[in-house]
Amino acid sequence: MVRAAFAFSVMALCVKLASPRVPSMEIVFTRSFLSVLVLVPLMKMNAIPVWGRHKAALVMRGVTGFLALSLHFYTIGRMPLGTAVLLNYSAPLFVVLFSAVFLKEKVRPMLAVLVCVCFAGLYLLLHGDAGGWNMNFFWGVLSAVFSAIAYVTIASLKGRESSLTIIFYFTLVSTLGSLPFLFRSFQWPGTGDLLALLGVAAGAFWGQLWMTRALRRAPASFVSPFSYLTPLLSFLYGLFFWGETLSPASLTGMILILGGGSLLSYWGARDESTCPTQE
Repeated sequence: MVRAAFAFSVMALCVKLASPRVPSMEIVFTRSFLSVLVLVPLMKMNAIPVWGRHKAALVMRGVTGFLALSLHFYTIGRMPLGTAVLLNYSAPLFVVLFSAVFLKEKVRPMLAVLVCVCFAGLYLLLHGDAGGWNMNFFWGVLSAVFSAIAYVTIASLKGRESSLTIIFYFTLVSTLGSLPFLFRSFQWPGTGDLLALLGVAAGAFWGQLWMTRALRRAPASFVSPFSYLTPLLSFLYGLFFWGETLSPASLTGMILILGGGSLLSYWGARDESTCPTQE
C-alpha cells in the first residue's frame, strides 16, 4: 500500500506538471484510454465478462468516477498540489454519510465523531491557504462527493461483478466522456508533457496494481490508512517543486483530515463497509 500511495502521488505530480500546457480533460482521456487498452486483453485472457450483468449500477459507477476524476485533475491544475489531493481524499467522510442514506448502514458514534473532525479540517483548510470559499475549493470537494458515490456503488456490486469489470466501466465512460473535449481544446503535447502524461498513466496503473495486491494479502483495516501517504507526499512535492507552504490553520486542517480520514478508512473496513480506493 505504501508503494501504491507513492504511485498515486506520482500520478498527481505528473498531472500538475502537465496542467499548464495540457487541458485537464486531455489528461483524463490519456489516463483512461491507455487503461482501456490494457484492461480489455487482460479480461479476455482471464475469461472475465467485459459488460457484466448489472449494467445500470456499473454505468453509475463509471459516470460518478469520471466526474470525480475530471474534477480532481481540474483542481490539481488550479490549486496547490497537496490541497487539491487532500480535498479528493476527504471522500471517506461522504462515504459514511451516503452509506447511511443509500445502503442503510448504521453509523456508529465513533464514525460520526470522525466525520465531524474531517468537516472541521475542511473548514480550517478553507479559511487558511484556500483564501475562503471559492469555486476551485468547491470543485475539489465535489470531486470527493462523486468519489464517495462511486465507492458506495462499488460496495453495492460487491460479490456480484468482477473488480476488473467495474474498473473497465470506469475507464470506458471516462474515455468516452472526455473524448468530445479533445475536439474543442486539444493541445499536442511536447516531449516533457508527453512524459508527464505517460507518468500519469503509469502511476495510475501501478497504484491500482499494488493497492489490489495489498488488499488481497492483508486486512483492509490494516492497509487502507496507508493510502493517506498520497496527500502527504503531494504536500511535500508542492513544497519542493513550487514552494507551496501551509498557514497554521491549513496545517491543522490537513492534520485533522489526514487523521480523521485514516481512522474512517480503518473503522469502515473493520465494519466491512466500503473501503475507498483511488481512481
